[in-house]
Amino acid sequence: MRWHVLGAGAIGGLFATRLARAGIPTTLLLRSTQQLEAFDTGGRTLVLETGQGTESVAVDAEPAAGTSAIDHLLITTKAYATDAALERVLPRLHAGSEILLLQNGCGQQQALAQRLPGLAIWAGTTTSGVRRLSPFHLRLAGEGETRIGPMTAAARGLPGGWDRLAHPLHLSDDIERTLWQKLAINAAINPLTALAGCPNGTLLESGYDTRLRALCAEIEAIAQAAGRALFDTPLIDQVRTVARTTAANRSSMLEDISAGRRTEIDQITGYLCQQARRHGIAAPINERLLHDIHILEGNNMRDRSSRER
Repeated sequence: MRWHVLGAGAIGGLFATRLARAGIPTTLLLRSTQQLEAFDTGGRTLVLETGQGTESVAVDAEPAAGTSAIDHLLITTKAYATDAALERVLPRLHAGSEILLLQNGCGQQQALAQRLPGLAIWAGTTTSGVRRLSPFHLRLAGEGETRIGPMTAAARGLPGGWDRLAHPLHLSDDIERTLWQKLAINAAINPLTALAGCPNGTLLESGYDTRLRALCAEIEAIAQAAGRALFDTPLIDQVRTVARTTAANRSSMLEDISAGRRTEIDQITGYLCQQARRHGIAAPINERLLHDIHILEGNNMRDRSSRER
């Protein structure tokens, strides 16, 4: 058994170390020869800082556009990059391949399951917090837990070898609800923190109360219109709990904005806005957040172009 990891960012690197530490051969699929050379120079290891210290975990790496078959594929790319990344490895998949998508947002998981219905495909969410200090150096901010569930009929139980991971892992019997729950929390926290440039815990301050309540109520209305159950308690309570337990963390969207990268706003807030329009309800708060993040992304792109001239 060997797992290939497509998307060697923070989450991809973290789960590559977890797989390798479980004794499962693991290979990073890298986009360029420059990445491969940098990985070789660093000793072909991922460095992971935790509360218990720092360790170097040996993993393999190869070009994404290789030729050998891929039996087990973990996709941790940015949600918007799923299709393009998959095209590079699609010729390497076969009828017995297993695929796990561990990403933010919604839409790409369902699209892949529709495209490859005969394969064993799972989707998952994780509350693990990790920051990438350099391309192959990670810092774990919180262990969290991971929920995985089947997207196709061929996916049964957990993906191969995942029961060996030393990490809180749960099999979801309703992965669509799990995905929507993560989507709702991300849609409440990520855009606000990205726009304000603040860590998650800042949203607990009284100045954010009215706006956060209204945003959560609108997200709940969209989910209800789409026929999706969220939590057994109000979303605002769930969001506050997450903001409290991850108070010092910076959301992935804030990290992307700070680094001048494209965000996953279209697969998070944008997906909610699509659902609202599909079901004929207004979503002015989410539409405004979508617009404002797009403005920030545009400013980042212009700044980058100016620096590169």
